[in-house]
Amino acid sequence: IVDGLGEEGRQVFHDLSRLCPKYDEAECNKQYNKCLNGRGSGINVRTFFHMAKEAGVDISATCAKLPCGTNSLEVGKNDVFANFGINVPSGTMAEVAENTHEEMHLALDETTFSDKIIREDLPRMLHPIYDCQPDYAGKDKMLLGSLTAFSGVIPKSVYGIYDGRKVYTPLYLIIYGTYASSKGDLEAVKKIVAPIKKEMRIEYEEKRKQYEIEKAAWDAASKKDRGPEPKEPVPASPFIPANSSASAVYRALDANGGSGLMFETEADTLTNMLSKSEYGDYTDLLRKCFHHESISMVRVSEKIYLEIESPRLAVMLTCTGSQLVLLLPAGNISNGLASRILFYALPPAKVEFRDVFAKSDEPVEDLFQRIGNEFMPLYHELQTREGNPLQFSLSSDQQKRFVEHFDNEVKEQFALLGDGIQGFIYRLALECFRYAMVLTLLRCLSDWDKTDNIFLEFQRSIICDDRDFNTALTICECLVSHTARVYAVLATEPNDPFVNCKDKPSAQEVNFFKSLPDGRDFRTGEALEIARGQGISERTAYRMLGSFCTKFRVMNRVGQGKFIKMAPKEGL
Repeated sequence: IVDGLGEEGRQVFHDLSRLCPKYDEAECNKQYNKCLNGRGSGINVRTFFHMAKEAGVDISATCAKLPCGTNSLEVGKNDVFANFGINVPSGTMAEVAENTHEEMHLALDETTFSDKIIREDLPRMLHPIYDCQPDYAGKDKMLLGSLTAFSGVIPKSVYGIYDGRKVYTPLYLIIYGTYASSKGDLEAVKKIVAPIKKEMRIEYEEKRKQYEIEKAAWDAASKKDRGPEPKEPVPASPFIPANSSASAVYRALDANGGSGLMFETEADTLTNMLSKSEYGDYTDLLRKCFHHESISMVRVSEKIYLEIESPRLAVMLTCTGSQLVLLLPAGNISNGLASRILFYALPPAKVEFRDVFAKSDEPVEDLFQRIGNEFMPLYHELQTREGNPLQFSLSSDQQKRFVEHFDNEVKEQFALLGDGIQGFIYRLALECFRYAMVLTLLRCLSDWDKTDNIFLEFQRSIICDDRDFNTALTICECLVSHTARVYAVLATEPNDPFVNCKDKPSAQEVNFFKSLPDGRDFRTGEALEIARGQGISERTAYRMLGSFCTKFRVMNRVGQGKFIKMAPKEGL
């Protein structure tokens, strides 16, 4: 309620609390004051609606509309909601994602897919991944990370036809959660790709040795006897570091035949790159790679001209909710980058010390290394089929179910969140098709008897197994809930006041600015108190206040020791 109404919600809080026989007016005022001073901590108004619905209140009867692109929720007036008025401001992504309230913990635990699929229906090689985590959210996390890793290294000799266009396997995924929610477990998943990386390194070293021999002979020859100068080989890797500049990503994709995997367990790495001068190029690159649209780069001074047909880039990131806001500000919602990404929210970690000796038979890194080695025969065979590609298809019954499923999904989400969510659902459906493609290929490998090739020489198509189709739908039905939850907040986030600033603020400056009071003036002492709570020294806080007024022009000094934030349009 504090998130939705601030001080004006105090009476609403009292009205609700009086329903409890333990109601105490003084205690309620004390608690409300704590929430007001929490400055962004705790649950938000959306959670209140969720809790009300769980308690039997029909939210659909009280919420008239959730508009897209604004920072308010329209709610009707009846019973306990009457005092909310017409417009209730929404909360921030950080508050949603960092929520540690037990009800939200339970709600997130319900939003899993591993408990809704049958382990034996997964391709056999995914069984150890399913088994390596004790809880369903952990199983979801490792399966999603692994499928994304596989999607980034499957050669282009497998494709599908989706909406009349050729599409490949790469997926875009962000898994976010609070600190200590075990996001770091996903680092082990990168071992799936380690054998491919090693193979590429050996191939490069062999080419390098051959180049050095040819270059030495070329240098020793007289000018009249020289032919064309040998071309120096470029090192290739399946991994593309997120701290690469846009031009470095182009080069890496080109060196690797147009494919790559960006797999980072700290999203700040990519956020820092997107905020630099090549921001426009980078987001454009990510958006085009998602749909395999041709990309090109020209560097006249370096005599470089690259053109990559059908780029195939998979992206797997983990972050906290506050990092997610910085990665996907308003500009990345409006330009379509966010709608190309799937989201999964990890539940907050339980307050307990887990048994760190429970899994001691095999290091998790060795498990994924073994799975990576098991994947290599499929990788090699698909490499040899570049001129003899395989077309992945859904059966006619699966196609009908697919269209019906996502038709219902887009209509339901449109009714809840407005027309802005449609792009998210359309692209999520495409990623569902890609999940089915990856699962089908892994099943082909799992069912291989090792007596011949995985695919017949004259084979030109692969039909999706019903088990893999059902698994893909179940995964994406879960991801719709997580992705819609992110959209519902990102789409109602206030405009980034720093979006048009030539110099970009640091994450610490952004957090400090967001913590300062909105809609009213405040004094230096109040700002310094907020700064102390964030571990910012008094001297640094003074410097930041000055920068907000002069360097970034997002705040005004309205009197001696008195400030007020500008409205976003005033600060441009």
